[in-house]
Amino acid sequence: MSNVTRLPPFSKTVHVEADIPVSQRDEFERAVVDIVAGERPRMDALDRDVIAITRRALEALKTIEASITAHPTTGGARRLVKFLAGVYNGQDYPFDLTELRGLDTKLANACLDYLNYDRLGVKEVHKHLKNGDLDLHRWLEEYGITPARR
Repeated sequence: MSNVTRLPPFSKTVHVEADIPVSQRDEFERAVVDIVAGERPRMDALDRDVIAITRRALEALKTIEASITAHPTTGGARRLVKFLAGVYNGQDYPFDLTELRGLDTKLANACLDYLNYDRLGVKEVHKHLKNGDLDLHRWLEEYGITPARR
């Protein structure tokens, strides 16, 4: 005989009572329909969004790396390295977002696309770089970017 504890059977229905502000009533009703219908379109959409965000971010990071490599002596490359440093460790390498104004549209958007992904906290930026943190630390040294004093 097994020592498995069995839970009592669930009732076929559940009665739920909630006080919902009128301003959120439609949203609540849609959520209930999603649950009752057994479909999860919102979760599916979130999953698709995460996939799309990740895809854009990885392409953006390739664009950023390529620009740093192709134009190492430009102010744009320095800004991009400062951006990556800020994403890597914002406490040690604070990044002023107005620096993005000094980049062309493609590079500024690449930074924003990567930042959008980074907010998800999936993986650290140096884990996505072609040569990992080796390139990041080399760039920090080459551009004289040092941790902020505390």
